[in-house]
Amino acid sequence: MSSSFGFDLRTLEAFVQIAETGNLTLAGQRLGMSQSSLSQLLTNLEAEMRVELMDRSVRPMEITTAGRYLYDRAQSLLQEARLTSQKMRKADYKLLRHVKIALVDSIITAVGKPLIDVLRRRTQSWAAITGQSHLHAHMLLSRQADIIISDDPLADHSDLDRHRILKEPFVLAVPNDYRGPKTLAEVLQRLDFIRYSTSSLIGQDVERFLRLARQEPPLRLQLDNSFAVVAAVASNIGCTITTPLCLFQSGIRQHQVTLLPLGHGFAREITLTTRKDELGDLPGMIARDCRHILQKSFVAEIGAEYGWLLPQIKVE
Repeated sequence: MSSSFGFDLRTLEAFVQIAETGNLTLAGQRLGMSQSSLSQLLTNLEAEMRVELMDRSVRPMEITTAGRYLYDRAQSLLQEARLTSQKMRKADYKLLRHVKIALVDSIITAVGKPLIDVLRRRTQSWAAITGQSHLHAHMLLSRQADIIISDDPLADHSDLDRHRILKEPFVLAVPNDYRGPKTLAEVLQRLDFIRYSTSSLIGQDVERFLRLARQEPPLRLQLDNSFAVVAAVASNIGCTITTPLCLFQSGIRQHQVTLLPLGHGFAREITLTTRKDELGDLPGMIARDCRHILQKSFVAEIGAEYGWLLPQIKVE
């Protein structure tokens, strides 16, 4: 018996017939199998289960207590297998059965409705969650999610498909009424630095950049999402390093904070990542729609206020 479970569906089907008839010959006739083949199958099944399933000392054979337990379970498994077979024959494979997508907060805010519309059209059932990117990566690798849209492209995994959606620069955000010098070092001398949580990928990227820039602002305020970070800047609490999309996502837009160039080529990429060959053209469709909406809404709005950012924003 090759299955790692100790049985397969054919074996369970045969055992059910043996249990119901108590007779190998009659069970064999129903299944189109010889008595000797069924006898060997029953012997192998009992060896795999390490328990006696049928009492052969009486005629007709009687099912044991252990055999009755397996019989009840086998009935349920076989019924599910029959339903699966029927649904497979009738299924419309243009519609995926269930798709779960995990994405960063800034994307669901910027392109949420068009993205959900695609899922509704192309799936029978769907679910979407947001949260921190490192958790999304784990979900994809453990098959708890089918698609992630994240700043973590899981570059070390060759068995994944990737569709880049956005590349955007990091920027320095200060309160609207800030009128001092505009370099990072000088701003940090005048304003407290508001950090993203270091459990987030964006927070880790910012901390890495600060180390490379030889800047060590005191650890005073650490927040776990873009809305809170940008709201703190808008409230004159301090400054931060963020991205245009995070600012757009916050709901505050760019009207209560001022963006300053950070330079040094410091940027992040948002990528749609999925397992290869499982979802047909759905990932590509979602990626195209995300780019289209970002170009029409996010890029247009940011460009109208901060034209100098446009050459650094790539929607592709």
